[in-house]
Amino acid sequence: MNPIIKLLIAAALSLSFLLQTSNIHAQDIHLSQTLMTPLLINPANAGSEYTMRGILNYRSQWGSVTNPFNTMMASYDMQFKPKKESKVGYFAGGLYAFMDEAGESSTKTTQINLSGAYHVRISPKNTLGLGIQGGYFQRSSNISNLKWGSQFDGFQYNSTFESNEANGANKLSFGTTDFTSGLVWTYRNDEKYLSGKKLLINAGLSMHHLTKPKVEFQNVFPDQLHYRWIGHANAIIGISPKVTLLPYVFYSRQGAINEIMFGSNVLYNLNEASKYTENVKGMAVGGGLFYRWNDAVVALIMMEYANYTFSFSYDINTSSLNDASGKQGAYEIAIRYVYPNPFGGVKSKARFN
Repeated sequence: MNPIIKLLIAAALSLSFLLQTSNIHAQDIHLSQTLMTPLLINPANAGSEYTMRGILNYRSQWGSVTNPFNTMMASYDMQFKPKKESKVGYFAGGLYAFMDEAGESSTKTTQINLSGAYHVRISPKNTLGLGIQGGYFQRSSNISNLKWGSQFDGFQYNSTFESNEANGANKLSFGTTDFTSGLVWTYRNDEKYLSGKKLLINAGLSMHHLTKPKVEFQNVFPDQLHYRWIGHANAIIGISPKVTLLPYVFYSRQGAINEIMFGSNVLYNLNEASKYTENVKGMAVGGGLFYRWNDAVVALIMMEYANYTFSFSYDINTSSLNDASGKQGAYEIAIRYVYPNPFGGVKSKARFN
């Protein structure tokens, strides 16, 4: 057996053992458009589907309940293929950064992570990749706007009472490192969208917070990020020259918290990219529905134009938070650029080639 494949299998077994040994409390951010956050989900996604990919994300949630929870993120990944293509495999790398601000305390988390991956060629259409990721995050909070039980005078809240929290310090912060590993299998047939023969499958498993970083502001109570593991799979399936399905399934477990989401987008192809001129671009529009178990229905609309994808989604609460939110959940916007062009396009500038 190829030694690199042995390494990948050993890494997968190590992940499965690590999953058995955790317990605790702090949780991660998440976005509903998980397909638009590949490096946040799994470092092995770097270079797995496209030669080059860049994505911008924005999410705002719970504005009807409290101060909105806002998340901004940017990511980029690419393949590092040598001039002479290797029959064994190829390296890839990626970078993502996000800034998340939550609620009345303006708790801010800023994180930047670097990813590296190696994808083994199992066959002309199949690859198996191992990815590792390391980074640093900084978290801060301002508790001056929070109200505490000690500030209740027996009849009402009284801001002149001392909260007796944080030893009088209103601004708290800390920073620490974080590490992740993952595996991804990818199948692709390199057909364009409008062929009606397109088939791409991407599935993986990742393990997050390998060192269980501490997330304590004052070391009063021990609090670490629990190990988190994620299983995910998505596909691009050409049903006909006009219709393409993009199903997705996602499962996450972190401590006692499970998250399950599944659904599909449907793309309708409006225009085929020209083989002879750059003036005619491929274009498709579509949308889809996803369900996050016991939490929300996610409605999404999208448009693809040449190398670009624009998508907007809205979460409709189905959980007990409905009483406070009036079913008003979150909205997300994502913009993605990929290379090569998924519609195909110009192959030759010679008119009859």
